[in-house]
Amino acid sequence: MDVNEFWAPWEACVDSFEGVQAQVYGVFEKWSQRGSTFAWRGQVDAAWPLHSSLFRRLSWSAGTPRGEKELADAEREILIDVHRWGLHMGEYGRLSVMNQLAMLQHFGAPTRLIDITFNPWIGLWFAVQERRDGNSAPCDVRLFAFDVTKRLVNERGPEMRSWEDDVHVPWPRPVAPRAGKKERDEYRQWVTTAYAWRPPRFHPRLAAQNGGFLLGGVPTTSAMSWPKTTRPGDGKWAIDEVRQATSVPIRVHKLGAEAGGPQADAMYTIRIAADAVADTRRQLQRLFGYEPLALYPDFPGFADFGTPKLRRTPPSGSRAILTVHHPGKKREQ
Repeated sequence: MDVNEFWAPWEACVDSFEGVQAQVYGVFEKWSQRGSTFAWRGQVDAAWPLHSSLFRRLSWSAGTPRGEKELADAEREILIDVHRWGLHMGEYGRLSVMNQLAMLQHFGAPTRLIDITFNPWIGLWFAVQERRDGNSAPCDVRLFAFDVTKRLVNERGPEMRSWEDDVHVPWPRPVAPRAGKKERDEYRQWVTTAYAWRPPRFHPRLAAQNGGFLLGGVPTTSAMSWPKTTRPGDGKWAIDEVRQATSVPIRVHKLGAEAGGPQADAMYTIRIAADAVADTRRQLQRLFGYEPLALYPDFPGFADFGTPKLRRTPPSGSRAILTVHHPGKKREQ
């Protein structure tokens, strides 16, 4: 399945920075009276799915999208290895599971967490930032908006706030067929709800990016369905198709006046035309000062972005030659 087909019936399409502004303000206008909280995520290719790094790597390894059981098993193995490496201990004692995952995510290890920000303009900057994956072909980009008002772990009441401090995996494990009603209900909630977490500012980068994480169980059609369009007669996506597009249980809604009143726990998506990307990036730098040195204020950030004029790889087909100053010798490396 082309992931574009999954988002297309619901997306708002814009071709300018002013168009993005209008859509972002549209989100706030719809929801301001309810005091809603939104999280945002920008992706540099509109055709990319909304996948966690762990789900993506598992799917690559297996050749097909994986379910919650496989994800939970892999997550448990990673946490066991973190303990074996002695990385479960922090400066002030043992780290909770969520803080372990946050640290792993920060340094590029695979986790179920998906990076988000609580600032729409930072989310937009991540969508229009210059690509570093070697793909220079212009393409449309995407901005997601998630209503997390009732889904913010930090504010969900004592039971869920305790997730932050739990030294065991706090979310429900996949249930056995003979599990009791309470266990089944808790697990159903987990695979039908996407949660947001605003972690402690354990690193300057998180603070600079107003960052957080999106998480939830892998979607399952036994508990939830995904219509293909706004018209009921157009059918529903099969579960493997849903998982090709998202690894968290979100349901995207239309954004705009024609879509009617706001939906609780809504997720919206905005597609930004390739021709508007460079200008949008310039506008964000001019208006807010957003550039790598502001949003990656650390040594790893400098290592990635601080020397853009120096190639990271040799030119295609070339051989790098290093001249060593020994009489009569030239050595290739």
